[in-house]
Order: sequence, then C-alpha cells, then structure tokens
Amino acid sequence: MRSTPLKLSVILIAVFTLFISAGLAVAYGLMHGALKSDIDLRADQVIEDLRAIPEPVERIERAREIVSASDPRALLLRLELGGETLASVGALPDGVIDSEATGLPEPVADSYLVRHADLAPGALTVAVGRDSMAELHETFIAILGFALLPALMLTSAIGIVVVRRTAARVEAIRSTLHRLSQGSLDARVGSPHPDTDLGDISRDVDRMAEAQEAATGALRQIGADIAHDLKTPIQRVAVRLERLADTELPDAARALLDQAQEETEQIIATFQSLLQIAQLEGGQGRDGFAPVDIGALVADMAEIYETSAEDAGARLTCMVAGPLPVVGDRNLLSRLIANLLENALRHAPGTDIRLSLTGRVLTVSDGGPGIPEGQREVVLRRLARLEASRSTPGSGLGLAMVKAIADLHGARLTLGDAAPGLMVTVDFPA
Repeated sequence: MRSTPLKLSVILIAVFTLFISAGLAVAYGLMHGALKSDIDLRADQVIEDLRAIPEPVERIERAREIVSASDPRALLLRLELGGETLASVGALPDGVIDSEATGLPEPVADSYLVRHADLAPGALTVAVGRDSMAELHETFIAILGFALLPALMLTSAIGIVVVRRTAARVEAIRSTLHRLSQGSLDARVGSPHPDTDLGDISRDVDRMAEAQEAATGALRQIGADIAHDLKTPIQRVAVRLERLADTELPDAARALLDQAQEETEQIIATFQSLLQIAQLEGGQGRDGFAPVDIGALVADMAEIYETSAEDAGARLTCMVAGPLPVVGDRNLLSRLIANLLENALRHAPGTDIRLSLTGRVLTVSDGGPGIPEGQREVVLRRLARLEASRSTPGSGLGLAMVKAIADLHGARLTLGDAAPGLMVTVDFPA
C-alpha cells in the first residue's frame, strides 16, 4: 500500500463503486416509489369503483366481475354487504405469510397491499398484489450480480495490470537513481520510454546520468592530464635537487634540501598514483591478466609486512583457508593487499592486524579508530581524507587505489566495523 499507483487505483475503484451504487440506489428508489404509487392508485380505484355503485345487488355483482377478471396474485377482495359475504381470499397462492393487520380471516401474503373501506352499508377489504415490487428487487439484485460485480472485477484486473507496469517503471527509475548515488555512473533506466509522464521522467534520468558520466569522465581526464603534464617538470626538479645534494652546502641549506626532496618525492608518488588510478578506471591493465593464486599471494604479503608490523608495535596475523585461483594482475593485487596493510599500520599502530582469506573473501581488519559509517563511501574517493586539516602524512589515494584495482578485477570492496577498528573485505567473483 506504499505504492502511489496502487493507492490511486484503489481510490478510483472505490469512487467508481460508490458512484454506480449510488446511481442504482437512486434508480431503485424512484422505480420503487412509482410502483408503490401505482399499487396504491389501483386499490383506491377499486374502492371508489364499488363505492360509486349505490345498489347493494349491483355492488355485489360488480365485485364478482372484478374478482373473476383479476389474477388472485394481483387482486383480492372481501365484501360484506347485507349479510352476504363475497371473498376471494381462498384463492391465495400457497406459501403466503400470515398478516394479522389485514383483518381477513384467511392468511394474506406480505406481498399484498391491504386497504379497508366502510361502504354504508357494508365493509370492503382490498388486497393488491405487490409482485412487481418483488420483481424489481430481483432485477436490481441481478444487475448487481451480472453487471456491477463483473465490472468491478474487470476494472480491478485492469488496475492491477496498470499498477504492476507503473510500479515496474517506478522501480526501474528508483533503482537507477540509487545506483547513480552509489557511484555507478553507467546506470540507466533503459528503453523503451513510453509517451507518459513516467516515460518522460525516465528519459530525463537517463539524460542526466549521461551528462553526469560525461562530466565525471571529463574531470577524471583533466586530473590525469594535469598529473601527466606536471609529472615531467617535477621529476626534473627532483633530478636537480639530487644534483644539488652532491654539492657542498651549509647544514641549514642541507636540511632544507632534504625537506624539499621529501616533498618532491611525495608529489611524484601522488601524481603516479593519480595516473595509475585513472588508467585503472579506464580499463587499462586487463591485457596483462593471468591466473593468480590469491592464497599464496596473501601469505607472501603477510611475510613481507611482518617486520613492518613489529616495528610499528603491531601484531600481524594471517589466516589462509587454501589456494584461491583468480584471473588478474599479480602486481596490482599485491598493490591492493599492500595498501590495505599500510593503511592499517598507519592509522592503527600498536593494534592487532588480521589478514585472512576465507573462500573468495579477502579481509583486513585492525583495532584502530575505524571509519564512521557515513564517511565510508567518501574515503574511497581520490584525495579524500577524514582529517579536515590534512596535517598527517598521506595523500588520500590508498583506498581509492584499492577500489580501482578491485573494480578492475570485478571484486566488491566493502568497508565495515571491526568493533573496534576498520574491517575491509574484498569479495572476488566466482
């Protein structure tokens, strides 16, 4: 019932039902009133007809004519005049219901309108059949059963079909917007776009997604171009700083030179990472894919970083359930594991760092401060850092590089809570 099309369909069907029911009720009331007036008029006409005859003998003769010419289901008479009684009550059909209000000695059906009249001398009782009203009731019941209910069923079925189609289009739009918000810029609602308001919206969403993808691609290309264009002159600066380091310099100048060389190396590393991320996001690197045993690679990386973990006061544990053959680039996968371990050593020194491979899931967790849930998607972007002042070492490209490598290999990267600390899982495809 959260579906707007479903709510609208229910409201429309309810309005249709109410409108038709009200129309039938008004029609039934008008026809019922007209039939009742006709029955009343016939009873009054019989009474006035007999009352207009002054002679008792003629009155009884006229009553006999009326009784003989009338269907017992349509008209019954009881005339008491001068000690003589004329009655057609005995001709009532079987199955009638007793009615004490008639004043007749015989049972009278509830479907009769009974009128009493004093005819001085004498008394007259007229019972006019109301079968037409019963037939009217049955007719409207038939209308409800054979017209209104099938119409409601048909409109409900059509409404269900329309609601399902509309819900499918709404779900496609919602899913596309969700994927776009998660960073999947290739998400599209897809054709066909019907000539409706939802079709216009889905078409606009696809246009927006195309524009966003083009703009993002242009920004990535601009970043790659800037990094490429600046890489060569900065490398030249690094070379000249190295040459300057070979000369005789005062201690103060030597200290400044060392700092400049460190900053230059950091700038070069940042540019190289930006270029490599751009290349990975562009799909470069798949040509070098080959079978790789991730299990053996994880064990090798744990052995390499064991000493670094000890130097940082941390304890690195490794658990590999068995070999895991995947198709990928060994160097890039080594870079992925190395970045995750270095990130843990940098942000969670002195804690237990756990590296494991279970099934097709690679996990690296630590006991550090972790990353707030609302910031976990942010840190996967290039140059993104949680520290607003950006005073600590690092470029904010480590996890962005991990995501780029994981995406290139079709793996799903997830940041979670190690309670305490950060847990990074990489789920490789089957």
